[in-house]
Amino acid sequence: MMSDSNLSNLSVEFMRPPEQVMRLDRMGSSHQTRLSFMRSLIRRMSRENWKFECLRRDIDNDGFGVSVYAVTTPLRTYSLIAFTQDIPPKKRTDRVIAEVWDATFNLYDGIPTQADIDYLANNTPKQEGGRYRPSELVLARANKSLRVFEHVISTLAKGNQPDIELLSSVGYLMRTTAVYGSGKFGCADRAKIADREECKGAFQIELLAVYLIRWFTIDLAEHLARKRGGDKAVKFEPHIRQFIGVGNATGLGMAPFLLKHPVLIHNLAAKHSRCTA
Repeated sequence: MMSDSNLSNLSVEFMRPPEQVMRLDRMGSSHQTRLSFMRSLIRRMSRENWKFECLRRDIDNDGFGVSVYAVTTPLRTYSLIAFTQDIPPKKRTDRVIAEVWDATFNLYDGIPTQADIDYLANNTPKQEGGRYRPSELVLARANKSLRVFEHVISTLAKGNQPDIELLSSVGYLMRTTAVYGSGKFGCADRAKIADREECKGAFQIELLAVYLIRWFTIDLAEHLARKRGGDKAVKFEPHIRQFIGVGNATGLGMAPFLLKHPVLIHNLAAKHSRCTA
């Protein structure tokens, strides 16, 4: 039987050269497959009939405050705690050096108490400057796409659907600028959740946080439209709601990961090629 080290050496020997794989036209043509992390997660949600519920929406007419969104799996519940705040224009930036964001998040292991929410309200908006506990599985933040967000609210408030071409040119209402998990800044270590069925796949708990952030941003836009338009306001039509995603303004962590895991990336690329052949 071949040892793990021999298998690793065999994989390295048959790795495709960078000239073949790392080409912009090839990389740009990559699409999701059945192996994609988010698709795996959504299939599980559907198969196991996960339950989604907004537990709290304590925000003002401008959308600032705290919200809690929960998802219940067959064995446990996770909660996204979202803090939204106003940002002075001079401090608005998507760069890593940013100190304030439109929204900051924690994915909480269970349903938070008021004491938990109060504790996180003093830490989550600080992001890396805050202190987190093993009860927090993910730390994240996001900024609005200002022109799309305002367009959506004003259009829904008037009883109309937003411009699909404008939405397609951006693709999201908010974009994350960090999604931290696996022990970052005091959050739970991977070992705490590694044996849970819904967490065994790659990045499943982080992508669950992103999925809930997407729900939060759509719900926030519709809520603000109702506040502005009253009875005249409408919700997104289903086909437009399904079209909206979550943007990502950074990807710095992927660069060292790609460099340090060439065999893993090679094997993933090889599986992708077989699935799309």
